[in-house]
Amino acid sequence: MNYRFRLRVAAKQEGKFAFDARVTSLNLTDELILDLVARNADTLAKATAFHFEAGGFACEELARLAGERLRLRLRLLNAILGLGINVPIGDSTSGSVSTAIKETALKDHDAVAIDSVWGLTTFPDDGRHFEYVFGGNLNVRPSDPSYVMTALKTVWGLDVHLDQSSEEALQILGLATLESSEKAAFLTSYLALEQLIQRKVRSAQALELVARFQRHVSKASRRKRAPLIKSDAASLAGSLAALTEESFPSALRRFAARLSEPKELKGRPLRSFLSACIDARNRIAHHASLDPAIPLNDLAAGLREFVLGLIWMRNQMPALSIAIPPSAVTAPAGTIAMRVL
Repeated sequence: MNYRFRLRVAAKQEGKFAFDARVTSLNLTDELILDLVARNADTLAKATAFHFEAGGFACEELARLAGERLRLRLRLLNAILGLGINVPIGDSTSGSVSTAIKETALKDHDAVAIDSVWGLTTFPDDGRHFEYVFGGNLNVRPSDPSYVMTALKTVWGLDVHLDQSSEEALQILGLATLESSEKAAFLTSYLALEQLIQRKVRSAQALELVARFQRHVSKASRRKRAPLIKSDAASLAGSLAALTEESFPSALRRFAARLSEPKELKGRPLRSFLSACIDARNRIAHHASLDPAIPLNDLAAGLREFVLGLIWMRNQMPALSIAIPPSAVTAPAGTIAMRVL
């Protein structure tokens, strides 16, 4: 018996895969054909829920391995292209029909209803297994939607192995593409960068000074007369513990000073760009007013580019070039229906 895999992804807006068909296919290799299927609309262009599917695998393990390979490469493309799709890193059951309905489908149609899984699922490739999907389509779209499929074919052959910090940064960067708020997208991208910059432990003299402050806090919390309240003591202890390492801005500036490339990001020298990011992050964190001239979208886009460059460098991945077409704008329209997939 052969097996298939199905990997669900989603988007907040329609038009992410702007094909005027319910299914489009891609020959990833001579043997492997990948289908992209709309789940909550009659065409991919109007859908916000999708799944990628392929079959013909000799066993369930091979089907799952191929699905996991696709999941990682979609996460990379999501960060590279800023697609704004949600590629789940885990798997969970998101929907199921009753046992009675499953029994009726099996008895009357010799068909096996499978549960809906948010993420990756595998099932026999026998033409009998199907999924009930109930949903609707709740719209900037690319003028040439095939660029995503072309890009997927490009990255399919890459040898991709990410270290743990890169994995975490890629996951956070993918979440940043889902944010509709400029501020949230910028802060999330900044957090992704933090995963890749190593902070140095402070000098022995600085550590001794921090330890001295920690002892003072401990004594103040235990004294009988006007003791420091527990919440203040815990807060101060935590803040002092964080001082054993250099601050992230210091580590980032030190790291950037060693880089020869890139020389610029978004039209600014690299160090000037990163300083603008640090300043914007600090202003947001301390509820200070932002300069209206600060282009948070540009800062977030530049951070995404910088983080991806660091991931490529850390994991010694080959150079990659992907063409992105201009966008087309259309008015949204949606329907709600029960579908069998």
